[in-house]
Amino acid sequence: MNMKNHILQNGTLGALVVVLYFSLLYAIGRSAFLNVGLQWAAMAFYVLFMYRAARTDDEQRGAEREFRHQVRAPFAVFILINLAYWLFYYGLHLADPELVRQELLLQKQRIEAELARGAGDPQWAAQLRQHLQEIAKALENPVQPLGPVLMRFGVGAIGGFALASLIVLVRRAFR
Repeated sequence: MNMKNHILQNGTLGALVVVLYFSLLYAIGRSAFLNVGLQWAAMAFYVLFMYRAARTDDEQRGAEREFRHQVRAPFAVFILINLAYWLFYYGLHLADPELVRQELLLQKQRIEAELARGAGDPQWAAQLRQHLQEIAKALENPVQPLGPVLMRFGVGAIGGFALASLIVLVRRAFR
């Protein structure tokens, strides 16, 4: 029971902090919200709350457990925080279609810049041009579909597991 409490506590508090952080970025302006560096900076909050959960889990259940048991708490905290983030992200994009349009324009600029530099592989260049056409079509009616959000959440879980594993390995190395 205690394990669940500290996981829920860290996951919920971490989720609140991350959502407040992104709310603040959005309040500052769309450009701040869309800034890749500021988006990645939020990972510090993930790490903090994942670490806290791992530490408490070790204190309650012992630090000499198998790796697979130690990784559960920080990974569960990551999932909770990330779920809150993606729900917030999706809701914000439904409420502000202009945000979707600005993201599409940023994608378009990145692809055009890559094509201008020379994409190298002709097949890759063709895929980039195809993606540009899809973006142009999406810009006609910018909406945030749920599918890509769910895909990013799922792919993010892989990174979250890697991050949880790294936290456990670092904690083991400095015992």
